[in-house]
Amino acid sequence: MASDPYIMQANPIAPVPTPASLPDTCNYNYAIGPDSGYGVDMAAIGGNAPAAGVASIESVRTTADAGGNMDMHTENLNIPNNVPPPPPILTVLTTSNTVTSPFDSPEPASAVSISQAYGAICMLTTAFSIYIVTGTQGFSVLGDSPSNVGMGQSNASLSLFENLRGWKGRSMDAQNNDFRNAQITNVAGNLNIIKGDSGLSPDTKKITADMIASATPAVPIVFKGREDLVEQGVAILCQQALRFLAILGAGGMGKTSLALHIMDSDLVWNKFGERCYFIPCELFEDAESLVQGLIHVMELTIQENQSKQKLLFNHLQSAHGDLLIVFDNFETPWNHGNSRIAVKNLLEKTAKFGKVSLIVTMRGPDGPGDVPWERLGDQSGIPTLSPVPAKEAFKAFAGNKLQISDDSESQIDSLLYELEYVPLAIRLSAQHVKRVPLKTLIKMWKKDKTSILTEQTEPGRLTSVSFSIDLSIKIFRIKGRTLQFLSTLSFLPDGIPFWVEHLDQMFPGEGLSVNVSTLLESSLIYDQNEGLKILAPVRGHVHSKYPIEQVDVDQLEMFYAQFLENLPDNDMEAQPALQIHINNIEKIFKTQIINGYSKTSCICAMNTLGRFSAISSVFISLITLLLKNDQNITKADEINLKLKKGSALRWEGRFQDAKDQVMTVKDCFNEEGYISQSEANILGRCFDLLQYIYYAQAQYEKAINMSLQAQRFFKQSKNQWAQADSMSWLGEIYSSQARYKEGSELFSEAQQLFRQNGNELGVAGCLKRLGDIYRMQGRNDEAFKMLSDALKQFQTFGRQMSETRSRNSEPPRSHQSQGNR
Repeated sequence: MASDPYIMQANPIAPVPTPASLPDTCNYNYAIGPDSGYGVDMAAIGGNAPAAGVASIESVRTTADAGGNMDMHTENLNIPNNVPPPPPILTVLTTSNTVTSPFDSPEPASAVSISQAYGAICMLTTAFSIYIVTGTQGFSVLGDSPSNVGMGQSNASLSLFENLRGWKGRSMDAQNNDFRNAQITNVAGNLNIIKGDSGLSPDTKKITADMIASATPAVPIVFKGREDLVEQGVAILCQQALRFLAILGAGGMGKTSLALHIMDSDLVWNKFGERCYFIPCELFEDAESLVQGLIHVMELTIQENQSKQKLLFNHLQSAHGDLLIVFDNFETPWNHGNSRIAVKNLLEKTAKFGKVSLIVTMRGPDGPGDVPWERLGDQSGIPTLSPVPAKEAFKAFAGNKLQISDDSESQIDSLLYELEYVPLAIRLSAQHVKRVPLKTLIKMWKKDKTSILTEQTEPGRLTSVSFSIDLSIKIFRIKGRTLQFLSTLSFLPDGIPFWVEHLDQMFPGEGLSVNVSTLLESSLIYDQNEGLKILAPVRGHVHSKYPIEQVDVDQLEMFYAQFLENLPDNDMEAQPALQIHINNIEKIFKTQIINGYSKTSCICAMNTLGRFSAISSVFISLITLLLKNDQNITKADEINLKLKKGSALRWEGRFQDAKDQVMTVKDCFNEEGYISQSEANILGRCFDLLQYIYYAQAQYEKAINMSLQAQRFFKQSKNQWAQADSMSWLGEIYSSQARYKEGSELFSEAQQLFRQNGNELGVAGCLKRLGDIYRMQGRNDEAFKMLSDALKQFQTFGRQMSETRSRNSEPPRSHQSQGNR
């Protein structure tokens, strides 16, 4: 600072010549202390007499005139820049530069610096009661304790901004701090610097009643499928004992709309009248601003020096009738910085007044504080819409531009299903129909997902699904591993079923319970039927903006490979366990196969999936990808997968596709020439599968011929299990044609082969079918014996054969044939 020609130090210095042209910066530093000749008149400025050797400034009104003199009593700061003052000569005490002390001799004081540099002000003093209230930025708080600031003054000095709340240690842009039109006023012993213009910083922006009114939405006109919830909410508020209603859930679920309709009901109006107050909490970040908002909407008048909370609570105490306060989007102050304790205290104090009823809407599964909230909806908050009211809402939002037809009805159903009936997503998607055809909208959704769920305005929580999701991520401070876990969950269409059991296996060693808790609190995910789920719009946005890392995909693949390997052998027991994971399995293995990143044996996984006809479409899709993308697959595995695909196509009823698939394998072998045992087994499987295809199409003679061919090749390959299974199947065909003699002979022969190979379940199946034939022939005694023997076998080995072999139109088959398809 000493090298700056425009800095005037307290020590005597030579006059500085006036420059030809003046900058907008002039700094005036006056050291006040024992060596400067300056003292502080404590009585003149309303202070108390300090201890010896210490200056105490309780309130200050300060300006500096162009001559460098300080007037401690003026109201306006006015430091002209157009006339440079001459440097003061401090070697001689004069009345113009000396402020006397109430003591006999000048009292030493800390340095006071008033500078105007790009509008910045800095005053250094030992006073601890001086602070600044301003809407500007550009302060640099120098420290938390008095320090020597190198002003030629031995006294410890402290920044004027020592007690400026929330700004300690922060440095901001000084270019926005023009104090030339500022006023310095003394209010209740505090120095208040109030900027003359209307520009206030976002942190201290004044919320007005008009701003609150503008942020309060109207009662929605389109409102479908929430009538029951409105009735429940009204009943809660209008019953004597129940006064606190929590409307909870994810962003975009219509919580605000529900609250507005509850407020608008006749019963609520009759009880509360005009004493219903709506607080849009996205405007307020802490308890103090919430109180200010309540004072605005209640139109209370605050007196000078009056406590705002006391004013509010006095009003609530003396209210002549019941009051209803609606805190909408309460997650904003509840999760802002370190404001929760103060906000919680305010909420609970407000709830103690007997005439006050509360509605709170917020993201999350639980109401705030220790208030006995009555919740609407389920454990995760208010649910999505049901399909019928969702469709009604879509049509209402779309208006008369929507062309209704049979095709459009099914297209709307399909779109709403993919949107999972989220109210905000329904409204935003429907509005596109006013500009583009429905068919185009569906293409846009499939291509761009959540990017179409926005209005053509500045994004906001009510105009953009993506904005609403990002708002939740910001408010609940979701980052690091929690965000990574959210991105992983967004990759899984089925979420994490039975997450308590599976989470540690899917994410070993992570200890993610805290992360799960945070995400549940944000309502970005929810717990349903013991599984963690994520709604489709949220899943699409998160997956697009925060894509899953490859290491997490690899871990998920390894988990599901082991999961498939551990499935029970009993198909009826395994099917339900598999079904709730099947979309995850498809997504993971499809991703790994396409990208060539597979860490496990996809063929083993396919063999397991091939057991279940209920997931044939998934099975076909994965096998097709595997055959196309895996260049290292062996010939034997390729043949096996093609035949399994043919069988799955038959389950799907795609008989010609199934036949073509089988023929691509069969035509590779010469049936009439010499073939090996393994080749004979492959041909046996081809003919075995062809008989099912023909039988399902009622082409019985072709089916019989294919069965006989299959038995021949199975016999040649010495695969007696497959031979017996084909025999029993042919016996079914004969029985369906009332050719009981031929059918019973085949079942008896098949029974012997099954017994020789230890397939007791196959034996039980043949006994049952023989009993059925004898019963139809009137041979009741023989039928009773056969059926009793079969029952004993089934009781011993379970009903697996009869259940798992009943595939579409197929009669029951033995358990053994699963491995041959």
